[in-house]
Amino acid sequence: MAKLVNANPNPKKVEPAVFSFSDYLAGAQEKLHVGTLEEGLQLRQNRQRPHRHDFYQVFWMKRGAPSFTIDFDQLPIEAHALVFVPPGSVHTFGTQNPAAGFILSFQEDFLETEGHSVNLFQECPTLDPAQYRPVLVVPESSVERVDCYCKRIFEEFNSKQEGYRAATAALLRLLFVEIRRCLPDHTAPNAFHKYSALTARFLRSLSARPYQLASASEVAKFLGVSRSWLNQLVRQETAKNLTEHLRGRLILESKRLLAHSDLNISEIAYQLGFDDASYFTRLFRQVEGSSPREFRERYR
Repeated sequence: MAKLVNANPNPKKVEPAVFSFSDYLAGAQEKLHVGTLEEGLQLRQNRQRPHRHDFYQVFWMKRGAPSFTIDFDQLPIEAHALVFVPPGSVHTFGTQNPAAGFILSFQEDFLETEGHSVNLFQECPTLDPAQYRPVLVVPESSVERVDCYCKRIFEEFNSKQEGYRAATAALLRLLFVEIRRCLPDHTAPNAFHKYSALTARFLRSLSARPYQLASASEVAKFLGVSRSWLNQLVRQETAKNLTEHLRGRLILESKRLLAHSDLNISEIAYQLGFDDASYFTRLFRQVEGSSPREFRERYR
């Protein structure tokens, strides 16, 4: 994200801050990091502020749990729950009660790096934007297995014994299997939406690069296909065309900046690529039913 140059000794906030996977010094090259929930809450007090990552996170809340806010949803969290935070989602912890569990952080291509050719959304439907659910309460019949997989991943990652990378990848896939079994509709025919590889890449690209918005043509070029073909495929598989997806992402980004930054309306419009702030205001009102200023006043 390009930084705004400001000589003012009290520069405006351009939060929510984006934390990169490289912050995990021990796991930056491994595309996976696993830690205990207790250590994570103690070591990352600065992340009580709204923030986001450029990687996926899965929280296993075994005992006690802070509440979460993910984008604009406040989520009370029960014990024996899994919390899913995809890249780009602005989130923060609420009241931090004594808690136990694990935090699994991984980059999109971790499994592929370890030789697993997988569709992440099919492997873990809770991360699929079309049926994303931030919190999954784990039924009693699955608690022991979920906890066991998380413990084993933690142990393998920290032991660094021979073959630990292959072991952590295999265990993560087993955890995803158990997550699918925990979904209440997992036995229904065609319960999980199946995307083509291209549509899945497009959907992941919407959230993978916070602040880096692009036009439909630029996205198609990035994916190596024509805009018309990508538009047809995405509309067929998601019931929305490229413009609708990109507009939805743009409005979400604007809401994040309105709620969490000190940029004024014109600066936010410029940050998002608008030459005309009044057009941005009209588009925002058309989609949200209120002006950017009204939205800011409601969430600040």
